[in-house]
Amino acid sequence: MLYIVATPIGNLEDISLRALRILGEVDFVLCEDTRVTKRILEHYKIRTPMIAYHQHSDLHKTEQILSLLADGKNLALVSDAGTPGISDPGGQLVAATLGRFGEDMKIESVPGPSAVTAALSISGIATDRFVFMGFPPHKNGRQTFLRKIIQSAFPVVVYESKHRILKLLSELKSLNKEIVEHNLELEVKKNQGYVKNKDLPEKIAPVTSVVVCRELSKMHETVYRGEIEDILVKIKNSQNDQKGEFVVIVGR
Repeated sequence: MLYIVATPIGNLEDISLRALRILGEVDFVLCEDTRVTKRILEHYKIRTPMIAYHQHSDLHKTEQILSLLADGKNLALVSDAGTPGISDPGGQLVAATLGRFGEDMKIESVPGPSAVTAALSISGIATDRFVFMGFPPHKNGRQTFLRKIIQSAFPVVVYESKHRILKLLSELKSLNKEIVEHNLELEVKKNQGYVKNKDLPEKIAPVTSVVVCRELSKMHETVYRGEIEDILVKIKNSQNDQKGEFVVIVGR
């Protein structure tokens, strides 16, 4: 059995009773970072051996894990925080397990915390439909990625680090300004009768609502809601609020 176990994104009390039982019963816990997982296991007095498994793990490590499953071992996969497979390499192991064993190996979810759903639940933005896009690329494809965010018909959720949160908000602000100017230009052309309405391109709905969540479920949790420019100014004016992990929701 391979268990995919969600762990707290901050507050250790957020782990489920089932997750604690599974972590204590399996033969090994597969960890993104053994130092991080060790804190959880020690806090709850769980002594299950750990095996490091992360984005830099090679094929040899994957083969080692698949061999343990073939030998009848029960394993639990955890990430540093939240649900494995959501913006981390957990999905690769699930795919490798299915590729090797098919339906003969049971893979079971032990659901729990996720920064995506935690942020959406307190956003105040309609979340019956949304798009999750993970971390923006640092360089190649970044502008294309950002334009998909700004032009999405549905709210978009992304993760961002403390090193690039101001850059992300500044870029979104600039792209949103382009949309506003584009719409104004169309309105002028329409009013002055330069072209027929049917020949005008459609207006693009600008971003009117942004939510930035910092350090969710931790001691210094901070949530900003409003327009991009206002949020950018507030974070720029506070060195402390530029630290931590961020979830950004871009809505309309």
